[in-house]
Amino acid sequence: MTIGRVFDYICDVISCSPEQLRLQKTEESIRHDERLSHLASKWYEEADDPEPEYALILWNDEKHTVDEVKEQVNRACKVQRGIGEAKANETNDIGRSVVTYSKDVRRLLKIAKIIEEIKITVTIRSSRDTFREQMCGTMIEWLQDIDGCSVGQDHGILRNTICEEILKPWRTGSAATNSSVGRDGIDDHGVEDDEASERLSNLHNAQLLRREFIAVRQRPIVPDSDSDANSNENDIEDGDDEADSQANEDEMDLDLDLAPEVRAASRDLDMRTSGEPEDPIEISEATFAGYPPPPPPPVRIGRRPSVQRSLPNAEPTGHPISLSSQVNIEIPKTPKQLPRRPQAKPPAYWLEQSEASASRGPLPIHEDLRQRIRLDWLILFDLRLWKKARTDLRELYIQTVITVPSFKRILGFRFAGLYTVLSQLYLIADREPDHSIIQLSTQMLTTPSITEEIVERGNFLTTLIAILYTFLTRRQVGHPLEVSVNDTLAFDAGSVTNRRITCPFGHLKHILDCEYVRERLRTEERYTLQFLDLIRLPQGICPNVRAVGEHVEYETDAWISASLVTRDVNKLCRVFAESFLHQTPEDLANLSRVIRTVAKATVINATGAERARFVQAEIKEEIRFKVLPAFDFEVESDGRQPQRSVVDFVVEKEPISFHHPLHYTLSWLIGQAKNIPATNLRSLLHFTDDELRETPSYRIFVPELDPEKYLLALFDFPLRVCTWLAQMKAGMWVRNGLSLRHQMSTYRGVVYRDVAHNRDILLLQTSMVICDPSVMLASMIDRFGMDDWMRGNYAIRPGFETSQQLDVAEDFIHLLIILLSDRTLLHPLDDQTRPQTLAIRRDLTHILCFKPLPFSELTNRLSERVQDAEEFQKILLEMTNFRPPEGLSDSGTFELKPEYLADVDPYITHYSKNQRDEAENTYRTWMAKVTGKAASEIVHEPKLQPIQSGLFKDLAAFTRTMLFAQIIYYSLSFPLVAQHTLQIPDTRLEAFLQVVLHLMLGAIIEDERIELDETDDHSESFVLHALLKKAHTGTYLPTIFSLLVKMLENEKVKGCHTKIRLIMHRLQQRRPRLYASAVAQIHLSGNASQRLLLDRLGAESPLTPLSDDTEAKQKQAQELREAKKRQALDRQAKIMANFQQQQQNFQKANQDSIDWGLNEDEMDDLESTATGTIEEHKKMWKYPADTCLFCQEDVNDSRLYGTFGLLMNSNIFRQTDLNDDDLVGEALSTPSSLDRSAEEIRPFGLAGRNRETFRKLASSGEEVVAEHQGLSRGFPSKHTMKGPVSTGCGHVMHYKCFETFSVQAHRRQNHQIARNHPERLERKEFVCPLCKALGNTFLPIIWKGKEEVWPGVLQVDVPFDEWLRSGIDLALKRFQEQAIGEDGSRFRELFVKYTTQTVIPPLAAKMIQAQVTRPSSSQHPNRSSMAGLQSMPGNYPLDDPLSPAPPPTPDTVLMQELMTVYQRLRDTIKTNGLSDRTYPAKPAAAQDDLVHTDTLARTLGFSITATEIAQRGVQAEPGMTLLAKVPSSVLTHLRMLSETASSYIAVGCMRNSGINRSAPEFSETNVNQLLQLFAGHPQIAASGLEAWKSQNNIMLLPAISRDPFVFLAECSVSLVPAFDLEIHHVVRLCLLLELVKAVVCLLQRPQTALYAGFSKMGSHVEPSTHDLRLFSGFVRQIHRFWTQFVGNVLVTGSYLEIAARSWYFIVRSYALPFLRKVAILLHIRYGVDIPNVGYMDVDDPELERLLRTLHLPSLSELFAAMASGTITSSLVVGWFQHWNWCQNQPNLSQAARDGLQLNHPVIFELIGLPKAFDTLTAESVRRRCPTTGKELTDPVLCLFCGAIFCGQSTCCLKDGRGGCNQHLQNCGGNVGLFINIRKCNVLFLHDRNGSWHIAPYLDQYGEADPSLKHSRQLFLNQRRYDALLRNVWLNHGIPTMISRKLEADINNGGWETL
Repeated sequence: MTIGRVFDYICDVISCSPEQLRLQKTEESIRHDERLSHLASKWYEEADDPEPEYALILWNDEKHTVDEVKEQVNRACKVQRGIGEAKANETNDIGRSVVTYSKDVRRLLKIAKIIEEIKITVTIRSSRDTFREQMCGTMIEWLQDIDGCSVGQDHGILRNTICEEILKPWRTGSAATNSSVGRDGIDDHGVEDDEASERLSNLHNAQLLRREFIAVRQRPIVPDSDSDANSNENDIEDGDDEADSQANEDEMDLDLDLAPEVRAASRDLDMRTSGEPEDPIEISEATFAGYPPPPPPPVRIGRRPSVQRSLPNAEPTGHPISLSSQVNIEIPKTPKQLPRRPQAKPPAYWLEQSEASASRGPLPIHEDLRQRIRLDWLILFDLRLWKKARTDLRELYIQTVITVPSFKRILGFRFAGLYTVLSQLYLIADREPDHSIIQLSTQMLTTPSITEEIVERGNFLTTLIAILYTFLTRRQVGHPLEVSVNDTLAFDAGSVTNRRITCPFGHLKHILDCEYVRERLRTEERYTLQFLDLIRLPQGICPNVRAVGEHVEYETDAWISASLVTRDVNKLCRVFAESFLHQTPEDLANLSRVIRTVAKATVINATGAERARFVQAEIKEEIRFKVLPAFDFEVESDGRQPQRSVVDFVVEKEPISFHHPLHYTLSWLIGQAKNIPATNLRSLLHFTDDELRETPSYRIFVPELDPEKYLLALFDFPLRVCTWLAQMKAGMWVRNGLSLRHQMSTYRGVVYRDVAHNRDILLLQTSMVICDPSVMLASMIDRFGMDDWMRGNYAIRPGFETSQQLDVAEDFIHLLIILLSDRTLLHPLDDQTRPQTLAIRRDLTHILCFKPLPFSELTNRLSERVQDAEEFQKILLEMTNFRPPEGLSDSGTFELKPEYLADVDPYITHYSKNQRDEAENTYRTWMAKVTGKAASEIVHEPKLQPIQSGLFKDLAAFTRTMLFAQIIYYSLSFPLVAQHTLQIPDTRLEAFLQVVLHLMLGAIIEDERIELDETDDHSESFVLHALLKKAHTGTYLPTIFSLLVKMLENEKVKGCHTKIRLIMHRLQQRRPRLYASAVAQIHLSGNASQRLLLDRLGAESPLTPLSDDTEAKQKQAQELREAKKRQALDRQAKIMANFQQQQQNFQKANQDSIDWGLNEDEMDDLESTATGTIEEHKKMWKYPADTCLFCQEDVNDSRLYGTFGLLMNSNIFRQTDLNDDDLVGEALSTPSSLDRSAEEIRPFGLAGRNRETFRKLASSGEEVVAEHQGLSRGFPSKHTMKGPVSTGCGHVMHYKCFETFSVQAHRRQNHQIARNHPERLERKEFVCPLCKALGNTFLPIIWKGKEEVWPGVLQVDVPFDEWLRSGIDLALKRFQEQAIGEDGSRFRELFVKYTTQTVIPPLAAKMIQAQVTRPSSSQHPNRSSMAGLQSMPGNYPLDDPLSPAPPPTPDTVLMQELMTVYQRLRDTIKTNGLSDRTYPAKPAAAQDDLVHTDTLARTLGFSITATEIAQRGVQAEPGMTLLAKVPSSVLTHLRMLSETASSYIAVGCMRNSGINRSAPEFSETNVNQLLQLFAGHPQIAASGLEAWKSQNNIMLLPAISRDPFVFLAECSVSLVPAFDLEIHHVVRLCLLLELVKAVVCLLQRPQTALYAGFSKMGSHVEPSTHDLRLFSGFVRQIHRFWTQFVGNVLVTGSYLEIAARSWYFIVRSYALPFLRKVAILLHIRYGVDIPNVGYMDVDDPELERLLRTLHLPSLSELFAAMASGTITSSLVVGWFQHWNWCQNQPNLSQAARDGLQLNHPVIFELIGLPKAFDTLTAESVRRRCPTTGKELTDPVLCLFCGAIFCGQSTCCLKDGRGGCNQHLQNCGGNVGLFINIRKCNVLFLHDRNGSWHIAPYLDQYGEADPSLKHSRQLFLNQRRYDALLRNVWLNHGIPTMISRKLEADINNGGWETL
């Protein structure tokens, strides 16, 4: 009861809702609608509201964007921007949205008028009714929910109840004023023409129509008496279904005294105003028709016709003829219909019906289509619902009715009954066609049982064909009885341009695929006649006439819309013909009947009998015939001259079309009849004029002709098209425009080839076996315009050029080759090999013979039929070798196996001339390789598969005719004549001759093998004709053979000689005696030269055996074997000869220098190498000095030059969260040697822990273990550290050139203001002009070469302990001097020394001169001010400010440029936020100081760190360190960065004689580093550290909170040179700092968190007991110091013993990356050239190898040095005290705690991706939008942290930034890597710039699938993932990747649109 009430309530409410949403809205009509929408008092209690509230509702469509609607709503309602956006998004998601509520109807009308200006649908209804409609949507959702519920153990009771209730009648509870479909007309959403001019010209009539319409709308609507009575009956009892049925049985539409055309015109006047912009989609659809808008229909005021119509007398019975007729629903009329011709009565075959559909009897209510049930009403009300409600209701049908078979049948039956009305609504009125209920048809029409029932009982096939017919002819869906056989395609009405028509065509295809329907097609002729009426409509449409003289003025694009219809029609022709595949004699009879029926219709059309009806088609007049004069070769010996009658048609002068579906259908049917003899088919195709005039369905004018002429007329149309193609390829139709070339390419293209061009070829082949071959050859000669040529008159035809005539002649010969050799589809169906299999093999061979192709490109060249074939994949794998992708951007390819190259036919139908030549060359090359012959000696012979029986058994008969011999003769003689009379290149003549000779070979092969003792002159043989038949022209070369002999003497056609000799050999094989006689005759006549001897004419040729010559084949095989043996022996002899020559040359060159013995010194060297002792060595390394990119001049010291760099912050530096067991375990599993290949364990760590194994049952039933690879956990973004890094491309440029290049970049950006440029000038960015790498820094190269030494700084004079005790005294003394300001002279000496030793002489002299000779400011108090007036800011002022400025010297220019470059570098650091320092405001003179001196040192440290991270897991050569694998360009850039840091400080501090901000900053940095490193040194403590802390350095972080290596890099730039410290000892101190920091961090973590993560160990060597004891002592010492000077820790002493072993491994893991970075630092800054130590310690862990290489003590020695009382322990205590002191400083405490983190020592990975892309898609479905909580509309995956969120969707758009840009702030910093899951693309981001790249997922064919277009399963390619994403990220190449993408594209909409 409840479910039934729900359905009734939905029907009650929706029946009052308007169906036509674009009706004119007035205040009265709106209030009237509110009054009519009251529900009945019986079921609902409702009180009248005197002042009801109304709602303005916005409806969704598929023509407006969200932005358009948003702006319009904001403008109409005058609300905030977010409200309009929310309403637009709700409309887009739900289907409609309530914009506003109000009781003021006029206000709502005013808002609606503004919104409707963009032609979007808006309605105004009462809020009460709107709320009820929304309740209906909720009820539908409730029905969906309960459908899946169970009651007790019964899981289907609710589902069955829903099905039962929906099949009951609707118990009406409302007035149902809008229940009738099309009551107020429908709106034309399919196409809306431009009516602006029409509206202006008919303004007066429009106003009258509006007034009449308003008057009609204001009339009260009173239900009829029957409805009232039925409503009263409904009040009696709720469950009286019979009464309810009667209540709805006769319900009719409400009639208005207004025609549909009037309502449509009025409605359009309301929606459109003058000057209103048109919808682009509608304009394009209207334009496709190619015709101007039709005039307005005449105004007719009257009543609509009643739904009850009397059937014509032609109906066999008095019952309804279809389901649609039984439902008693009037089909809504299409608005703006054109006037149509008087409707003729449909033929009887349209009105026939089956016995099942005609039978009447008592039926259940749900089986009786004359009675409506709830399901009917819900289906009919579909157009009134909104998107979500329509979708939910359709899903409800699928979940309930369709899943229950019995109810699915009923739904299909009822749906078929309503299909006609639904089709009209879908094709015309549906604003959201993708959500239409008609899409449910596929679910039912693909079910054979339902299809059988609706066709048997409901005549649905006839109904569907009638729907297509009536809509295409009138743009109005109609019943079969409304079919008018006089109608034609309604181009003017736009029915052809309506792309929605594809849906009914698809449904018809599904129907025809049903076996039951195919049986009906075979047995019931009415379906054939109906189908012929449908496909007759596009026959000959869109004709073309050749434009001569001038180009066509207007190229119509009507062919585009026509092709959309013909494509579906042509496919239906194939499906229709496939129904007649005969297997029994009865099937053969049916096939013969349908062939004759279709042939009759085709012949009638071909003769022009229907030209009066189809005035738009190509046939304009009756068929004509003409008689050709007799041909020479056909003249009999008695003088008789046979004449040939052919169709009189000139292709280049008369209309011609590509579209002939009648011919295509006949061609498909003939393809099914290949087994029957040709005589039987000829009888089927023979018609007399009386037979053609029998029982026509409409008036036709059949000319009186004999049956043979009817056949010629039939076959002339495909011949015309082939001729037309030849003329177009020759360039004769160029003045018809490009559209005609597009039509030709479409007709011959892959999509249409199988259903169009191949059909014409098959018909021409059929004509050769059905008609007289000579007559068909004569027709072909006439159609191609070759009549004069074939008679020896080679004059150029009027209207042709010489080249065009020759091209057409060549295509004529090529067509004969195709007719003879293209036999793939001609073999009888009972052969073992299916024609489809042969076609697949042929296509694959001829596509892949050129080169290997990817699968997508291969399938793009194959028809859909081939791709869908079951055997396609099997044949593809059999014929090809698959090559998986090898590179990073290529695809897997299929390569044709060499043995299949033998099947290549260069003369295949769809090859162009270039492809033909390329295919022939490919064949020759392969055959030359196989046979050992030269490629020029190879001739391609046609491989003609014999047809043993069937229709095409005698296909080659036309080659044995006299006319064919004449064609060959005059084609061969043309080159001989043209060389003297026509200006044609010899190569062109040779190409033509090659085609003719190929046709001759085919004819000879097909000729009968005859061995006669005497010549039979009367036999039909081409060989006989070629040898004996003489032309009647009196020439001295009368025979074909004589022409061939003559050509052998012609050197201009030398390329044809090989083929000519082969032809002669074949002639000799066929007729040896006649051949000998012909040769003798030529010699006797003297026409042959002396060198053409008899034996050479008979033997000198490439002997290729015939198919039936077994002896010759065996002989050839033996020759091939012998040739291969000779080739192998020759190759072997050549190899041995070369080897011997090389030995002799080597001995001659080295016979005096070779000494195979070793002296004692050399033996000592070998021993030293084996033991690892390496001698000292030195070498000089030069900085880059290439050619300037801009001026292309060599760079040198005379002009300042440099390279490019990119300074940016990076978040690549990950840190270990020791509370995270996974991260700790990842650190423990780090390999002990990071310079060994890690490919076996990658993806490493977390990224590789995404695999799990499970057991499953295989197809064999056995249980197998399978692996699933899912999405791994990402690295937590909060545990990353930001630091500046620098990268560079290494290209050099003069600085002056760089300035010019920068100016050009500014100018380019000013000119291209809309483009998203790759560089942002405000951030000092630029793009390298060569490699397009992004940069923001110009690094000048001003240094001499760098000395590389070994061991260099690694060799120290003072031991470490002694250095700590006494060697540090000098540094501390300098520290004290600096504290009291006495360090000025020492810094000057430092910078002078650095400049002298490092900088190039011109600059060094200028810098020292400025530092030494310039007086102090105290001697010249006005120097600064004068200098500022006389020189540019930052330049060195002149010595005498009062003297005139002399011209600058080259050295001065260098210095000025250098200062400018460094100032630009300073600005780059500041602009990009690379420095944390802030400076107070300074005077203008100090603004040019080079500050941020410490930033470059930090950049150096982080850049080395990033380099080391990228090298983890990279295999180094044995005996070498990781430096061997670091790219040389990276090392060069790091060296320049290191020297730039020192030079920047030197120039800045020396400027103005040290009076600047750089020197104090440098001094402060030195002091800070000294205090941080030596905070616990006794002398530092004694010097008053506490007082110093409290006064000057309250922001100094402790060393324990710094990154030890970055701190070391900073010290190498500042502290070490400033205090002249030993870098090797500083390295040892920082290594100790790294070890201490690791232990301290472990002490700060809970025991439980540590112990769980230490269960997994890496590949570390087990430590000895001694090492563990020393390490335990080291840990306990640190534990004691920390507890004593800082505070308690979370780890107890007892736990230390348990965790000692685990801690030992983890400390080693953190120490190893530090030493790797130290090796890079010492190499690039101090020139330490680490040599190859050999294989001695190759198996040792990398940590031990690096400690030995860097001359550092082992870890055990370092642990032992921590004994109490040593200076080392004091330093550690000082570090702890400093950290503890910082905890009491508010500004330092948090920073000190945050700095107590360890750098993650593992191999860095991006997130581990799942193996199958489907897993990623499924994961995105489970996630929810972080903003709305709904499903992700555009999911993206962050490859850093693994988060999945909305990318480019509007829901997550904030402040103009999408989800990815917002995510960068919390994850990647300024770079990001994302995978857009819906697009299957990778998104690169860098500071609001970005670009797309293909995702690292490939299908089984090795192809990427961006945007998921191929719908094939994708799998992860880890190699591409690493190379294209991981390596780019690790090497900081994301900005450069983006800049290169953006630089390559000139985009106007930003990178997001790429």
